[in-house]
Amino acid sequence: MDIRELKLADLQPSQFYVSEKKLREAESWFSPADLSAFDPIPVKILDGVPVMTDGHTRAAAALRAGLKAVPLVPDPDELDWEMYRRCVAECRRRGVRSPADLLARIVPEEEYREKWDRWCDKMQAEVTAERGGRVVKTDWYKNAAVYQIYPFSFMDANNDGWGDIEGIISRLDYVRDLGVTAIWFSPLYRSPDRDYGYDISDYRAIDEKFGTMADFERLLDECHRRGLKVIMDMVVNHTSTEHPWFKAALSSPNSPYRDYYIIRKGRKKGGKLLPPTNWASTFTGSAWERIGDSDEFYLHLFCVEQADLNWDNPKVRREIAGILDFWLEKGVDGFRFDVFNMSSKVHPLRDDTAKKTFQKGAQYFVDGPHMHEYLQELNREVLSRYDCYTVGESFHPSPENAREYVRAENRELDTIFNFGHLDSDNIGGMKFFRKKFDLLQFKKGLFGPQTASFGEGWNTLVLENHDNPRCVNRFGIDTKHYRYEAATMLATVTYLGFGIPFIYMGQELGMTNCDFRSMDELKDPVSHFVYDLMTSYHMPKKLAFRFIRYGARDHARVPMQWDGSVNAGFNRGHEPWQCVNPVYPEINAEKDLRAERSVYRYYQKLLEIKKTCDAAIYGEMKEFAPGDRKVAAYSREYAGDRLFIAGNFTKRPVRFTLPEWVGGARVLLDNCGGAETGGGAVRLKPYQAVVWEARG
Repeated sequence: MDIRELKLADLQPSQFYVSEKKLREAESWFSPADLSAFDPIPVKILDGVPVMTDGHTRAAAALRAGLKAVPLVPDPDELDWEMYRRCVAECRRRGVRSPADLLARIVPEEEYREKWDRWCDKMQAEVTAERGGRVVKTDWYKNAAVYQIYPFSFMDANNDGWGDIEGIISRLDYVRDLGVTAIWFSPLYRSPDRDYGYDISDYRAIDEKFGTMADFERLLDECHRRGLKVIMDMVVNHTSTEHPWFKAALSSPNSPYRDYYIIRKGRKKGGKLLPPTNWASTFTGSAWERIGDSDEFYLHLFCVEQADLNWDNPKVRREIAGILDFWLEKGVDGFRFDVFNMSSKVHPLRDDTAKKTFQKGAQYFVDGPHMHEYLQELNREVLSRYDCYTVGESFHPSPENAREYVRAENRELDTIFNFGHLDSDNIGGMKFFRKKFDLLQFKKGLFGPQTASFGEGWNTLVLENHDNPRCVNRFGIDTKHYRYEAATMLATVTYLGFGIPFIYMGQELGMTNCDFRSMDELKDPVSHFVYDLMTSYHMPKKLAFRFIRYGARDHARVPMQWDGSVNAGFNRGHEPWQCVNPVYPEINAEKDLRAERSVYRYYQKLLEIKKTCDAAIYGEMKEFAPGDRKVAAYSREYAGDRLFIAGNFTKRPVRFTLPEWVGGARVLLDNCGGAETGGGAVRLKPYQAVVWEARG
């Protein structure tokens, strides 16, 4: 039956394919009296108008009773049950049997029918797929805004010095109120923490310092209750050497788990046993570690304690598929794949003889020969069975591969991270080695992926994460005098582009780098590896420390600054695992929430535009004045509506010529206020960003 044959007053699409399990679960929330007087048929918003939902459960609609606007959660599984019970009561009070009848009294029939016809086109394929028992992937991520939480440092509820799940739950309202729609959690899995969570010893367990699996399940429920999707970090290029697979692999030369890893015999030269190849670890040193006194080595492209998995073994790929399925069945909404494009290696393994290379061996383990094939297999076997989102952290992918990873028709990943703009203040992507900020390089790195992916896939927009220093201390910014202006300008220029905003915890407060006093205050192994390498080449220790302090990942990992109390409100006084930034009395969430003008308040306004303005979501990006070394500017256009964004990257006023059509546009957002326009140009104050809107 074609979906258009269904009548609004009679059979609803959801009745074709709603699961009985979900229906029983939903009905258990209501009394028999409620159910006898009310038909809980789900609804959702499409283009701002309520329509009948595709309905993964018949009763999953958070219709807010008594309101003329009917705001609903994007995914009908994410239900505010209290609001739904209010809807039941409201329908009974009005004497109607379903939300459809109630909506008929709120929305004009012509408008409802128009949206219904558009929705029918979209839903026909979903009905067919659901009959086959498959959940259809939707595009919920396209107007999402993601907040990254580094669990170690977010909130310590039990006062043991480590952040924990209970602490995260206690701050979820703060995250929701910022305006984000999803949270990406850095690893919560069991780990010996050689690389602070990115060395996983059990993919199906929550680390005890964070809590229990029951705690995580409550976190998942609390996020969904607030309309927040949950994205898990998934590190499957390598495991911890404490993982049972690796221990079993080393237990016997005949262990079937030996082929789960990349183990090769060393080479003898001049009476010495050398590693199998000359590949270098990204954490300095050789990428090979000898196994005891044997003549064999295992590959580790990162820490010695992070052994690379052998993705060419089908059993390994099945294990990974099982892990993804485990978490998706629990209800998580997606994954961030750590260094995903290093998982396929070129065989046979060989030396890298290239004279100039950013990473010795990279040509044999970056964008490997089976990378696309393996991603498509994961998608086919697992990811396509859930309405989930995927984003990949890539390690220096080629432009061609970067496009292919996210090309929708390839069915590999929804998005990848692009970090080219973050290399604009350092040498060759090496964060510890500063150079004069190059705005042209920043713009090329930021805008290039937007142009490349538009129309074929989707994009991400990033300023910070757990691997980078704070953005207000970068890009030549005068942080001392213009922290607010710079923080809000960077956010405006970055996040109104084409793609999904990713915001790292504390970024919304304009948190700054920490004034570390010695290497003892730095916990990140990379900081120590690079420091040791520098000093081994006789660099003075004080100079080496200056280099490390500039680019250290540790800046992003200090405790979240909640208020001016002890330890910035991270806990109740126990010494935190990482030192607190001493500026916390001046820069903290409590102060930003109380202030009328603050970075947090500005982010709220910015994200509201990003989530609700079609031009900001779907519009094509066109860069203006690409050769300008002081201003970044571009337009977004969709269905006749246009935005124009301009940001001054300097601490001096700048005059910038505007496109002619901007003269008749209204100012939608201005981080400094009082944008001075005239004569076809705007005079931008230091670090000022302005957004103009022209409706078609």
